[in-house]
Amino acid sequence: MYEHLRRGALLGGRVVRANAARLASPLKLNLALTYWCQYKCKTCNIWRRRPADELTTSEILAFIRENSHVSWLDVTGGEIFLRDDIREIFDAITESWRDLFLLHFPTNGFLTKNIVAVAERLARSRVPNVIVTVSIDGDQALNDEIRGIKGGFKRQIETLTALRQIGGIRAVVGMTLSRFNVGQAEQTFNAVQAECPDLGMDDFHLNFAQVSAHYYGNAGDAIAAPKDAAVRELQWYRSQRGRTHSPASWLEGAYLRRLESYLETGTTPMPCHSLRSSCFIDPWGTVFPCITYSRPLGRLRETGMRLEPLWNSAETRTTQREIWKGSCPQCWTACEAYQSILGNLVRPSTHPAGRPARQPAVEAITLTGIGK
Repeated sequence: MYEHLRRGALLGGRVVRANAARLASPLKLNLALTYWCQYKCKTCNIWRRRPADELTTSEILAFIRENSHVSWLDVTGGEIFLRDDIREIFDAITESWRDLFLLHFPTNGFLTKNIVAVAERLARSRVPNVIVTVSIDGDQALNDEIRGIKGGFKRQIETLTALRQIGGIRAVVGMTLSRFNVGQAEQTFNAVQAECPDLGMDDFHLNFAQVSAHYYGNAGDAIAAPKDAAVRELQWYRSQRGRTHSPASWLEGAYLRRLESYLETGTTPMPCHSLRSSCFIDPWGTVFPCITYSRPLGRLRETGMRLEPLWNSAETRTTQREIWKGSCPQCWTACEAYQSILGNLVRPSTHPAGRPARQPAVEAITLTGIGK
């Protein structure tokens, strides 16, 4: 319990400092370990990449050694469980990052045995909060059609069910809403709940499909749900969520309250904390502001896997100031929104007066419990 309180206090202190100034190192990291994926989702082109020369095990372990003061980590892909070294990577993170308070990762759920084995190890670690999002995009027929793999739904449900039996792991569902399944959120929830009767609405999260040139590789693809239909789905979702007082529920509630406004205006509802509190790192060690803004800021392979020289470079600082003023692709994704909400607790909920609205570079938005 002391260790949980210590890590939570460190996170809280960094949130307070983020309200006053840019942090000396990221509060949160969004770290992509691989772009390999065995699914073929209609909303994402990561699976088309067939990548080569991704960071090796030794390079990732070096990154973990050189960058230990992280409080909040999202590990993503691709499908991270296609890496043979995923257990070794997570072991290194949980043993070396003694400030880590929250660890989240999404999975397509197909490799059930491996996913569950790693989750059981994470549950025994000293990380206070471990959250796993299993992606499910419809009932059995719709999910397998959208995600492009026969039998996927059954494997995803099997993984979700097993994860929810592990003490110390919070396993939730992430549904990516797009033009392919808009209007099916309630049907999807009912289908999953029929298999997992203990699933509540707070365990079910809508991910509104988004575009990104450097991450999803789907810039220009027509994947977004029509705005009116997306707003109706959002309103239904909000009406179904109960009122709870946990920090995570409060944070998601704050995100949701601003989400409809973003859909209507295409403008980020508050100054973004990308490069102020967080950044995104791709599987080759390239640092970007976030998953949306395709502006590379340098490569970790050129700094001995140390993030500090890139985080504190003149270019990064300049880019951060531009983002802070709204001079970036406008979005409102969970990957950036949660730390932005926490970092704007003592600030207005809008950009500085006189800042013109910009056209969104994403076709929709992301919404999860913690993470993408």
